[in-house]
Amino acid sequence: MRTTDHTLDITLTGKLSTTSRQTGLTGVLKSVWRLLRNRNAIGSLHDLDDHQLLDMGLCRHEVHEAMTSSFFEDPGRHLTQASRNRANTFYRNARLD
Repeated sequence: MRTTDHTLDITLTGKLSTTSRQTGLTGVLKSVWRLLRNRNAIGSLHDLDDHQLLDMGLCRHEVHEAMTSSFFEDPGRHLTQASRNRANTFYRNARLD
């Protein structure tokens, strides 16, 4: 297939095509669904005790911070970063011993 066989749907009038609008709306709905699903999953982390959270590299304070973050901010990303920071600190200190 040649590159000249591909065409782009570019409209210079500023109006989006129906396909572009549907794709944008689908992306937004998927993002909102992912945020709600992550918040629901993180809400179940409150049922775990401190030792179980520590096994995942988290503490109760970080779970609380993730749940009280802005609605449009992904709490899963916050917890992933907190867990990675804790692991990096642990291994950095282990190398010094």
